[in-house]
Amino acid sequence: MMCERVAGPSQGPAVESLHRARLALMGLGEDGTRVGPGMFDPDVVSFAHGEGVRRPFPGAIRNAIEALRDADGAPIENYMFLRRFPDLETEIAHSFCRVGVPRAFARNVVLDAGSTRLMVAAIGLMTRGGSDVVTSPGFYHPLAGWCGYLDRPLHVLPTSRARAYKLGAKELRDWIARTRPKVPPLLVLFNPTMTGAVYSQDELDDLGAVLVEADMLAIEDALFAGSEYDADGARGRLAASPAGERCLTVAGASKLHCLANLRIGWGCGPDWLVAILQDYITSSAASIPHVAKAAALGALRAPALFSRRNVEECRRRIGLVCELVHGLDARLRAATRLNAPMVTVGHPVEAGHSVLLEFPCLVGHELPEGGTLGDGADLTRLFLNEAKVAFAPAVSHGFEGPRVRANVASIGTDLTYGASRLWEDRADEAWGEEQEHSFDDGFAQARELIVSAFAERVEPALLKLLNQLPDVTRPMPQRQSAAAIAAGQGAAL
Repeated sequence: MMCERVAGPSQGPAVESLHRARLALMGLGEDGTRVGPGMFDPDVVSFAHGEGVRRPFPGAIRNAIEALRDADGAPIENYMFLRRFPDLETEIAHSFCRVGVPRAFARNVVLDAGSTRLMVAAIGLMTRGGSDVVTSPGFYHPLAGWCGYLDRPLHVLPTSRARAYKLGAKELRDWIARTRPKVPPLLVLFNPTMTGAVYSQDELDDLGAVLVEADMLAIEDALFAGSEYDADGARGRLAASPAGERCLTVAGASKLHCLANLRIGWGCGPDWLVAILQDYITSSAASIPHVAKAAALGALRAPALFSRRNVEECRRRIGLVCELVHGLDARLRAATRLNAPMVTVGHPVEAGHSVLLEFPCLVGHELPEGGTLGDGADLTRLFLNEAKVAFAPAVSHGFEGPRVRANVASIGTDLTYGASRLWEDRADEAWGEEQEHSFDDGFAQARELIVSAFAERVEPALLKLLNQLPDVTRPMPQRQSAAAIAAGQGAAL
């Protein structure tokens, strides 16, 4: 039949988990019909969105507007086919060097319409010999779908909580020895991971040695590179390991630079790999809109103060969530009289805007709509249905059991729009403390929203699940304000 020739992704555990996670987030049942609230509903507080913490640097907006009007240098009726943008490529190369990529690789830049398109293209090219793909928990959840559509088996290798679920050289070497793949597999590594774990250079050197031994290629997704909380810490990169000549490093403008909707991503690596990838992208996409390139150039040229404030605000919110989880766990233990963790932070967060939350004592609890709670997709449905709060099901990131990922960056972004537009409408390029202080109120309101979501939505939903409904005649305990809880969060991280 013709329909069999054009089909969806090949099935496997990771693809099935991704499908279940997406149905839960959309409030859809197994048959695709609407059965409850979804993450995009206006009255839902979403910890599942993955955008930037505020609008991009005003210089990026001004660059985009100028590019639209530039009929001589960037006519929008012209494909600008094969035309390079050296200024942007130079800035991208500098950004790769800043996060630890050796200059010999950083200067070989390739661009595509988003890091997703770039990685899909790279995976397809780097596995043409029939290679399987290996990764570890904490991967970007669409990876399962990419591999499914490319018909490349995806293997999520076991890791440990003690190591923040990072892949170790021993786990990779043991898997290769056990499975003996006929074709060297492709490693797709996320560093930092989607839950904020950061690899050291020693860990990457050990992994790189295994890649060389096994003749493997690798892609390192470094989209959150630069968002490390320790601004002066070492920057470990797989490209700086013994496997540098066989590694593609990928990043982009969506997270740190808040340009998610303009869809532009970039990569770098050895000449032989980048040349093939560039030719494929040119053949399949012709060109990237110049307006996106211009905006990315403005974003990369933003003062360090702007991007560092984004990182510090995410760090502060992650610390706030950690404190809220600690208090919530204590109250749930008291309510249930159980001397066991009810909700915990999966591992320390060192970068990015997400934290892994684990609910070890909820396995097997009966759900209000029927069935029992087993994994993150079940938890996501519970919080959407009972609290109108959306968490990302961690099952689609390779984490089994009742775990969710809480992304704090996108909470209350609209609360800072006024400050952003104030500076976007001015021609003054100056950026300093005055500009940054204009965001203080919006950021503080966003943190208050996080506090209220846990106190007024998440906690009552959990108490109801545990059949420990609070006494409505008894006043709820006073909780610290967001400002008080968030003060001095460095130690909590």
